[in-house]
Amino acid sequence: MSTKKIIQSTVSQVVDMQTGEIVEASSTNIYRLPSEPPYVKMYLDDLCVLINVPESQKNLLLHLLRRLDFEGYIILSPRARKDIAKSLGIADQTFRNRLNELCKSGIIHRASTNEYMANPSYFARGEWKSICARRQAFELKITYSDKGRKIETGKIEVEQGELPLN
Repeated sequence: MSTKKIIQSTVSQVVDMQTGEIVEASSTNIYRLPSEPPYVKMYLDDLCVLINVPESQKNLLLHLLRRLDFEGYIILSPRARKDIAKSLGIADQTFRNRLNELCKSGIIHRASTNEYMANPSYFARGEWKSICARRQAFELKITYSDKGRKIETGKIEVEQGELPLN
């Protein structure tokens, strides 16, 4: 991704005409967003092979991604969870176990009760500007040791109105 670049900067001041004192000042910067990178259509089956998603979790992931909204969230009401489990022919506890495994793998992140965020490096819907911000706000840390691979995910808070472009 390219670095943040200012394409226009405006400074305005309100001056007291009698004293010459600046009573108010403001500045506005307009940044250029990086262009959307080229992409290739990838099929979920192939992506799941590349990121080691077991077959049992792949079908659940497909159902979850159908519910992905434009902010990158998947809302799972109790009814939605029950409907998905029924369509997959699995028990509710099996559904919950598979969902937890998807969270542990870094494919999705538990945002709050019944609310998950899809890893925007893999799955996104919406405008490129918001996808770019979500990608930078989605933390993915992979640590390798003698014991194997440890994946940690989390969401970093980003101030409203700011778009980190590093």
